[in-house]
Amino acid sequence: MRVLVTGASSLLGSTVARQLAERGDTVTCFQRRPSNTGCVDVLGDIRDAQGLRRAAQGNEAIIHLAALVAPRPAWSDAYAINVGGTAHVLDASVECGRLVYISTPSVAFENVASVGDEAEEARYTGRDAYARSKALAETLVLERMSVPTMILRPHLVWGPGDTQLVGRILERAEQGRLVLPDHGRALLDTTYVDDAASAIVAGLDRTGDAPEICGRPFVVTGNDPRPLAELVQGILTAAGRTQAFRSLPAPLVSFIGRGVGRLWPNDEPPLTLFAARQLSLSHWFDQRETHAALRWKPQVNVDEGFERLRSWFERQDKKTLR
Repeated sequence: MRVLVTGASSLLGSTVARQLAERGDTVTCFQRRPSNTGCVDVLGDIRDAQGLRRAAQGNEAIIHLAALVAPRPAWSDAYAINVGGTAHVLDASVECGRLVYISTPSVAFENVASVGDEAEEARYTGRDAYARSKALAETLVLERMSVPTMILRPHLVWGPGDTQLVGRILERAEQGRLVLPDHGRALLDTTYVDDAASAIVAGLDRTGDAPEICGRPFVVTGNDPRPLAELVQGILTAAGRTQAFRSLPAPLVSFIGRGVGRLWPNDEPPLTLFAARQLSLSHWFDQRETHAALRWKPQVNVDEGFERLRSWFERQDKKTLR
């Protein structure tokens, strides 16, 4: 199959592109900087409708991962990239025939815990620009869907080279700003990057033979929920770090997040109210429907993920010493 992958310079996007290429698909990657995947790169911006359409020509499917992910982006940027860019992908997909849209469980966040939930409708309307713009984008996909379309919501994707979850934990630890609400007791489902990518590849395949599940969102996780503190400590240990984290009551962390999120001078504050609330509440999901729909199951549990992360950090250290 000939597949266009948007956002292939990201950890998840590059892994998806490589998995597709490894099984024999012809992959074109569309993003602003080289993907380093070994696939054909077409450099461009998702806000450029014509550039995207040119990149999509001759492809049979689009996997749309490109998005603006930041703790506090400008709303105009988040909307233009996450909503406007998705509109451009929808237009281009008409000529391709299939679409896999990558969303996030945050589109259904309502400031309460998710305990064994399935995917609920995209209804977030709060102040977090990323979650709000992704909710609008997912709604747009449902409204304008004209080809078989799979909507997947990977949750907390991590792995070697991750600059989001892993990178931010290590950065906060080095800065002495690693604070967990209520001793990190919240139970969180995460997804190792290889599993998230294989779920997306499975979703692409199912657009061809399962029309009954197209147009429905599915949350994707590693199906191995762990306490936040265990996840953080595992990442620190894998990276060979000895920094400790502090615990504060969840209401105090939320209060700090509200103030820092408003007053921080750029779009990367160390904490926001949205992040504070999400880290204070359990988020784990019933994966039975996802497994049945995708005919897929995760292969890397959290402990195996920690071991792979540790090996990766050791290789990076050896490269630095050469």
